[in-house]
Amino acid sequence: MKIGIISDIHGNIIALKACISYMKSVPCDEYFFLGDYISDTPYTRETIDYVYDFCSKHNCIFLRGNREDYMLEQRRIIAQGVENGKWRWNSATGNLLFAYRQLNEKDFLFFEHLPISYQYSKMGYPDVTICHGSPVSSRERLLIEGENTKEWLKKINTDYLICSHTHLPGELEYQGKHYYNCGSVGIAIGICGYAQCMIIEDFCTNGKIAWNPTFLKIPYDNKKVVQDIRKSGLLSKAPWFVNSNIQILLTGTDYSSQLVELANKLAREAGEQDSEDEKYWREAAQRLGIPDYR
Repeated sequence: MKIGIISDIHGNIIALKACISYMKSVPCDEYFFLGDYISDTPYTRETIDYVYDFCSKHNCIFLRGNREDYMLEQRRIIAQGVENGKWRWNSATGNLLFAYRQLNEKDFLFFEHLPISYQYSKMGYPDVTICHGSPVSSRERLLIEGENTKEWLKKINTDYLICSHTHLPGELEYQGKHYYNCGSVGIAIGICGYAQCMIIEDFCTNGKIAWNPTFLKIPYDNKKVVQDIRKSGLLSKAPWFVNSNIQILLTGTDYSSQLVELANKLAREAGEQDSEDEKYWREAAQRLGIPDYR
């Protein structure tokens, strides 16, 4: 029994297809998709349509990621007519707005019905808890050596916890339980030109069935993704956040969270309530050494 585990696609259909191609060749019997299907690259529409087609032909479990939560929240804000919360074309929210405008009603209904977490059970195999961030939040980060990761391993009633969100693959064994993070398909940190995903396969140890992980690095054409980002106009919609994403795609170096934090800090120091002004993002990017790929 082999299960392919995919997460944090971030609209990168080129990387996704490379991962699926490998998993089908193994082949995998089932698939877990742990969320963050969209945003950050230009292919939101193509990715969602590909996912719909794939799940119609394969045994899949889908979860909701924080990116899908963001889209649902924005939809509620727009429906309520709250101007202050609407996304705009800038480095703070333009990347999300670019993805949002490619979605339709079917997509929002799909997101709404996706669970945050799921307990996978199959007769003859160990149960597995799967989630995007944590079992109760798509935004909680479970780092390999994080204390909250250990706390969740103690809380869950399965011996396996598989999640993503951090874009940092790895594993932890704690008090006889196992934590696996599959990394990111679409915007992998620390490597460039590769998508991260994993396969778990059953094996027998000491007379018991267990799950063995294989962490994968699948090559794909990252330079084409960057070219398509440029062609799509996404760089002009959210310049510095997208520049940070391109830096990750081309070098593996990730300053995205530092960029957001520093831009917000600079805005607060200037007496601004938000960081919508590009000058704060530009200064933050310059301090962090993020190139301007425009």
